[in-house]
Amino acid sequence: MTTSTVKKQGKALSHSGEWLKCRLSPEYFFRNYVYLQDRGRTSTILFEPWPHLIDLLRTLVENRQVILLKSRQIGATWLVCGYCVWKAKFFENAKILILSQGETEAFDSISKCRFIDDNLPDFFKTKRNPDQRGHIAFPDMKSEIVALPSTEKAGRSTDASIIVCDEWEYHPHAETNFGALRPTIGGGGQFIGLSTTDKTKLNTFFKSKYIEAKGGSGNFKPLFYNWRVVPSRDDEWFAEETKDLRPWQIEQEYPETEADALTILKTRLFFDENALGDMRANVSKPVKHPLSDKYSDLVRIYKPPVVGQKYLVFTDPSDGKEDPHAIIVTDSMGEEVACSHGMTPADLCAQIHDELVRLYFDALNGYESNSRAGGIFSEKLVALETPNQCGFLKTDGKLDKSKNGWWTSKTLWNKFIWGLEEAVRLRQVTIRSIGALDEMSLFMVPEGEDPQKPRGGHDDYIDAWARVWHLRKYVPTGGFKIGSFKYRD
Repeated sequence: MTTSTVKKQGKALSHSGEWLKCRLSPEYFFRNYVYLQDRGRTSTILFEPWPHLIDLLRTLVENRQVILLKSRQIGATWLVCGYCVWKAKFFENAKILILSQGETEAFDSISKCRFIDDNLPDFFKTKRNPDQRGHIAFPDMKSEIVALPSTEKAGRSTDASIIVCDEWEYHPHAETNFGALRPTIGGGGQFIGLSTTDKTKLNTFFKSKYIEAKGGSGNFKPLFYNWRVVPSRDDEWFAEETKDLRPWQIEQEYPETEADALTILKTRLFFDENALGDMRANVSKPVKHPLSDKYSDLVRIYKPPVVGQKYLVFTDPSDGKEDPHAIIVTDSMGEEVACSHGMTPADLCAQIHDELVRLYFDALNGYESNSRAGGIFSEKLVALETPNQCGFLKTDGKLDKSKNGWWTSKTLWNKFIWGLEEAVRLRQVTIRSIGALDEMSLFMVPEGEDPQKPRGGHDDYIDAWARVWHLRKYVPTGGFKIGSFKYRD
């Protein structure tokens, strides 16, 4: 045997040893052979074993379902792409499916995987076929990595070793896709969901799965990494990095805590945060009252009626299926004296409305009539002969007393909501319901858009409060007729 042959065999044995080391330890593979693109420094760099990335890698190896809530630019996406390459290069018949927000993002994931493979040493390189923008495969291992945009049918009826949902928060069909892909996980596959959060939306599918995991429900292993996990980052770096960003952009992209990441943008809240904080001191427990007992605490009485006082009632009805109703009762000074809130059919909601009107001395009252629930509610009030209804509010702000209910146009709604914003900011209202304050704390103004609830949130209390505050404009100068209240069975 020649010296040359001995050297070749020794080199082959050495390379096979490296191959086995990498297969047995992805950490060894990353530390020695994974190179990444550093766009900022326009260079190719060896993987840097930052503690959070080693923690993430070990978590991926040890858990079949992982969900990562993260800040931006912490290296997590590159780590996950490298993990996919490791699985495809060292395990036969591996199929990795990467779902991204859109086609551009999907192609970018494949680009990262391709870059990692291109920069492996020659003795690890194998043929890629196909080698396309959204699909690379390694025929020698019968393995492949496929990237798809998150369409409604993406990944349905497929089998996979690993499914990755990158920036999962922003997938338009996140919940549908998860339901379709769940059988793959049950068959022994792995599911990895990682994302920053969209702080303009509440209760998204990604957030709900993360919160479930933190609470010990479901099968996901939760991880959270803030912007500080990168070793070179400190307060000085943060100040320099964010000095050209608006406050809401800083809050969106660089959360410090899980709570920061999971709540909506404080910098874009509609109602004055300090005023709402002050009003929480006014939250009180309802007093015991027959009406509360009758409706199993759907009705909360904070102050019984006082003779000589004027009262107002406004209801945002519901059909009791998707959204709750809200009824707010105030005195003429804007203090909440009673309310009702819950998932009830429109006819029952109307009965509660009627009884509250009568309890508070035939209070001036109105209701929102836009929806189908509003029509049922209206018919019930007619049957009940509910007294002292305000009349129909026209777009010009005048009342048509020949009919009832407020059909709210966008113009009127903006008038109502901005009127309430001013009343809250100037502390002109006294709010007793913690639920109302909670809703107001989440109400927001997306840039260039009208005030609105976040996705997944509710605004029933806000609707009722905005209108009952506006209803004050129509209080008769001569006062209200004092009626007698009679409980209805």
